[in-house]
Amino acid sequence: MSTFTAPMTSTVQAVDGDRATRISAGFGLAYALCQLIVMIGFSVLVLPKGGSIGEDPLHWGNDVLGAGAWYRVGNYLLILSGMLLLGFLGAVHARLRQTDPSGVLATIAVGAGILLSLLWPLAAVLHDVALDIADTGADVRMLAGWDSVAPYSLALSALPRLFFVAAIVAGLRRAGEAPWARRIGIVVLPVSALGSATLLTGAAFPVLALSTLATELWIGAVAVRWMRSAR
Repeated sequence: MSTFTAPMTSTVQAVDGDRATRISAGFGLAYALCQLIVMIGFSVLVLPKGGSIGEDPLHWGNDVLGAGAWYRVGNYLLILSGMLLLGFLGAVHARLRQTDPSGVLATIAVGAGILLSLLWPLAAVLHDVALDIADTGADVRMLAGWDSVAPYSLALSALPRLFFVAAIVAGLRRAGEAPWARRIGIVVLPVSALGSATLLTGAAFPVLALSTLATELWIGAVAVRWMRSAR
């Protein structure tokens, strides 16, 4: 009896592990899709109701305050979308531990992934705080400044993104898996690095936006790949 119990137990654990990895990878796909939807919705429905760079700060602040309800909804959806990435980190950890038993790649990827999931949503929370302050009758010109928190925080998140993408690319390379994902990831890295220069100059923001979109599509593609291989 005991002779057959161990193999059966190992098989059950393997099946359960594959199922958990597949579910976790599904969060990666959900993250990518939700981020795209939220970014498109924000660009179409929210940002046009606010101010624009170069506009008079008083007028800009009043525009943002007038669209406060739209901003709050958009900020909340951005936060929820970002949190989905946390669910994907389980699959990232499991897959990288398979290719690197030392756990170095998995540790780097999970640590960077946590920062990546929190930094941009944190800006949404701070923007809500600014709206609360403006609602009390404070100088609305501060909202013009707070509107810059989002691109700055996105630029900051591009730095841990480098470690996140690089660790996954290294894991895929060690596994000899998905060469197309490795090539795309290698391209995403320098573009993300250039996008982080938005912290220095607003001229780099288009590169930042492009690298963010590319990374989200890449995460979704990797997630689909891992969902299929865990079946």
